[in-house]
Amino acid sequence: MAPYYLNSWYCAGWSKDLMDKPSGITICGKTLAIYRDPAGSVVALDGRCPHRFAPLAKGVVVGDRLQCPYHGLLFDRTGACVHNPHGDGMIPPNARVESYPVQERAGALWVWPGDPEKADVDLLPSTDWLVSDAYATATGYLLVNADYQLVTDNLLDLTHAPYLHPGTVGGRPEDSIGQVMEHSFETTDGNVIHSNYRVRNMPRPTPQLLPLWGERPGDFYAEMRWQPASSMELDIFMTEPGEDKKAGVHVPTLHYLTPTGDGATHYFFAIGRNVMIDDDEQTRLMAHFARIAFEEEDEPMIRACQDLMGTSDLMSLRPAILRTDVAGVQARRVLGKLMKAETVVA
Repeated sequence: MAPYYLNSWYCAGWSKDLMDKPSGITICGKTLAIYRDPAGSVVALDGRCPHRFAPLAKGVVVGDRLQCPYHGLLFDRTGACVHNPHGDGMIPPNARVESYPVQERAGALWVWPGDPEKADVDLLPSTDWLVSDAYATATGYLLVNADYQLVTDNLLDLTHAPYLHPGTVGGRPEDSIGQVMEHSFETTDGNVIHSNYRVRNMPRPTPQLLPLWGERPGDFYAEMRWQPASSMELDIFMTEPGEDKKAGVHVPTLHYLTPTGDGATHYFFAIGRNVMIDDDEQTRLMAHFARIAFEEEDEPMIRACQDLMGTSDLMSLRPAILRTDVAGVQARRVLGKLMKAETVVA
């Protein structure tokens, strides 16, 4: 079985961060160089020059081509070397690099590291709120020193929030005493997993929602959606008791997990809100809360778990499975099935 599911879209960065200079990233063990041509189109190539294997991501964009920083070979968007500035200019037949399908959607860059013929744009996450004028948004990035499936497990089980995030996004454990958290789970379209939580008439919102909702009760919703291989969206709602969830505060968050290939995970995250959208200070605080939750609370815990597990897969250790683990377990099963069926070997 391949260690990664290659026939999938993986986030390679935020659009705003790719300007004039190339960017480098390793996805599923593949080193890539990504650049934007003068027309604004994005190109993704294998990141190693075939001459001396110099990092193309440290090169220069020349017109719509990428120039190697070592000897100046030029590569076009198909990966072919089209110019050798030395001697008679002869270009060896193997002077080319692999090119990868790449898409830019709703402020994010996506690369398909598998079979190019199977790249399907309909499988890209739909997250139009990230570029909508109706939402204030912020994005971020974190390198997690743990396997991406452990990060998926963490995100699909929100019951850890009061214990790991009491002062940021979860609220204190004692605040939940006497409250009933309803949990539902379903799989749609074959491989898309939904893990939904609801607390009716919550007396006090979580710290994250407090400045947006105030000190009053409301119905709380947290709805996570996972799609292969590792893209998730969490929609948080706070409404007046009994009202439709879409009538109140909406705080959507994105969690795009991209495995590096060496046991670490590129974690691209975004957060938005549909109220107080012109309040720059609130946007700064929103991003600050999110970064603290991910960088200072989630990441150290996930990394500590990884350290104690070593190189063992979670399921091989026969973990105690709680009812609230159903979404994470199902995601692992779906991903395992897809990897087993995949003919591409990483």
